[in-house]
Amino acid sequence: MDLMQTADQDAIQQTVRSFLAEEMPMARVRQLGPEGNAALGAVWRQAAEIGCFGLGLAETEGGAGYAVTEEMVLFEELGSSLAPGPWLGSVLAVHALAGRPEAELRDWRLRVLTGEAPVALLERRASADLRVEGERLGGAWRGVLDAVGASAFLVLEENAVWLVPQSDGVEVARRPSMDPTRSLADVTLRDARALRLAATAAEVAHLRSEGLVLACAEAVGGAQRTVEMSVEYGKVRQQFDKPIGSFQAVKHRCADMAVRAEAARSATIYATISVRDRTADAAFQASVAKVLCANAYILNAADNVQNHGGMGFTWECDAHLFVKRARGFDVTLGGRARHLDAIVARARHDR
Repeated sequence: MDLMQTADQDAIQQTVRSFLAEEMPMARVRQLGPEGNAALGAVWRQAAEIGCFGLGLAETEGGAGYAVTEEMVLFEELGSSLAPGPWLGSVLAVHALAGRPEAELRDWRLRVLTGEAPVALLERRASADLRVEGERLGGAWRGVLDAVGASAFLVLEENAVWLVPQSDGVEVARRPSMDPTRSLADVTLRDARALRLAATAAEVAHLRSEGLVLACAEAVGGAQRTVEMSVEYGKVRQQFDKPIGSFQAVKHRCADMAVRAEAARSATIYATISVRDRTADAAFQASVAKVLCANAYILNAADNVQNHGGMGFTWECDAHLFVKRARGFDVTLGGRARHLDAIVARARHDR
């Protein structure tokens, strides 16, 4: 198994990095994030033009013909720049809509691919009372990321996946967000029309694993960026007429951060390849990656604040933004406790 990036992946990385640097510098991220998807319209369509939403989709379906491994490269860059918007929900929706012959579903796939219809993700963890009656759904989700202004919602359950278009049966109530780079809302479905997508439990499980490794890739990008921020600051901030990066307390902390980020990245690459190849242990590897990535991101974000000293605790410093993203990732598609339970269950089964 080759874990090194290919030439195509390098090209994707540079294209996405240049796009995000130009269209989503941190000052603009702070400005656009809380406003929801309506404020992202132009940027969202530009992202679609360079193929961000169809990287892992076959060319016959309107995609670029790559796989989840190339989407991993995209999400790592998104995490590094803290790009706002429902990237994960939109990419997973494209996967779920792929190959569906129904005219309405083909139309939705095209709309998502062209950036016309951003799709937010509704996870099982936040739903306490999902009700299914034929093609109608009811339920409530609290604290949904990037739901404000979404054109549709991808409801991801354990054994089913639905696409719920924004309609009279969908209520989105904006909430104050701790993270100034993302909008937050409560979503309530009241007998809302839903389009069922995944046909089998295996398809649902595979889609969930794809979502998990992509979320991990985003966390890896954030964890690695905190390392870069600390190293950059350690070179220019002086104390006692010396750069603080020359002091052991800072050097050792940066070294620990780099090791955690690299371990998380290695686990994520391995898990992503396992998901792409649909290996028997793909879900297990995705859970391992989730635990490592959550630990790395949370610890690195906290250490990055410490490395910036008093500056690190200010609103103007970007360090706190990564702390908040890390906490959001920790509960995305299952928290660490849930995935540790899955790892232990697999170990006992194999014993």
